[in-house]
Amino acid sequence: MVKLNNNLLKLETEDIFMNVGEKVSEYKKENPGVNLLNLGVGDVSLPIVPTVIKEMEKAVLELGNGKTFKGYGAYYGHDFLREKIVEEEYNSLNITKDEIYISIGTKTDTTNILELFDKKAKMCLFNPSYPIYRDGGIISGREIEYLELYEEDNFIPRIPKGKYDLIYICSPSNPLGIALPKNELKKWIEYAIANDSIILYDNVYESFITSDDVPHSIYEIDGAKRVAIEFRSFSKRASFTGIRCSYYVIPNELHLKGLDSKSININELWKKRTIAKFNGADYIVQKGAWATYLEQAKPEIRANINYYLENAKYIKEALESLSFKVFGGENAPFLWVKTRNNMSSWAYFDFLLNELNIVVIPGCIFGKKGDKYIRISALATREVTVESMERIKEYYEKEL
Repeated sequence: MVKLNNNLLKLETEDIFMNVGEKVSEYKKENPGVNLLNLGVGDVSLPIVPTVIKEMEKAVLELGNGKTFKGYGAYYGHDFLREKIVEEEYNSLNITKDEIYISIGTKTDTTNILELFDKKAKMCLFNPSYPIYRDGGIISGREIEYLELYEEDNFIPRIPKGKYDLIYICSPSNPLGIALPKNELKKWIEYAIANDSIILYDNVYESFITSDDVPHSIYEIDGAKRVAIEFRSFSKRASFTGIRCSYYVIPNELHLKGLDSKSININELWKKRTIAKFNGADYIVQKGAWATYLEQAKPEIRANINYYLENAKYIKEALESLSFKVFGGENAPFLWVKTRNNMSSWAYFDFLLNELNIVVIPGCIFGKKGDKYIRISALATREVTVESMERIKEYYEKEL
């Protein structure tokens, strides 16, 4: 008799993004015609830039011509994209094309990568943190422990006293909107080296970094290639949320012990796994990702990123003028906001939805330490951003 993977039954059914969608849909049904403003959305609102679209259109035509048609792509990604990533992102860090893997989304990548590690490997997650790490660990039956983050530390994680094998770090952070400066990240590299740990470094918001003390890659820190795998995505940077393209780096310096305590090159091993389970990302999408590095595309993409960062600045200044406690928004398109009057995050979600017709994300979705906070996204249009803040101002200015 075939048995179920009972780990799937352990997935939480409450406090997930679906609950937000269900609440919003129910509210719309009961209140037709209401102008609902969505600041909870993690999706982008600006389209793919013209230069990238033109290159993707060319790629479509190539597939319609027998002389330029391409079928299955390279398992690890086409060389034209991997080489471009090395040239544009890692040239000064001595990362090679051989260490780059092109894929279809960081959500997939950061959970699939767990296949590399023994199931007894203990995972460390920050609380709060993005829930996909937790869910990926639960599905694969892993032991998970949480490292709590505190407001008084500005949500900078404290180095643990105990030993963890796998550590997820998202910086710049979703949901917190903060980024770890180099001196703090260096402490984690030193911890990982001392404890034979692996850092799974979710760096998808790298293009939003504005602070000089925040590294654009974890490999800027000495020793990181021995202990870290870095993940990046074109989703928020280039509005690829609907066409899916990502990449990650597995350095050749990263080794783990295999059978008979033999040292194994993880990059070489992962290539075997990739060949076994993946046929490569879409050619058209990879051409689009390549085009994001063209000189004429760079200012177009930077304009989009600046647009979202200006939204974040506007939200932060508006809320702080009303005496809200606001974190993040300077190196990421998210802001972490303390609820008013010590309300629970779901209660405050309901208040904003029903009274001001504004959608946010309850912080408890990201862990118990996220209760009494909400996550606000700066990825909406300027019009939605401004009108949302005007509604909040109008309500709270009565208190001041």
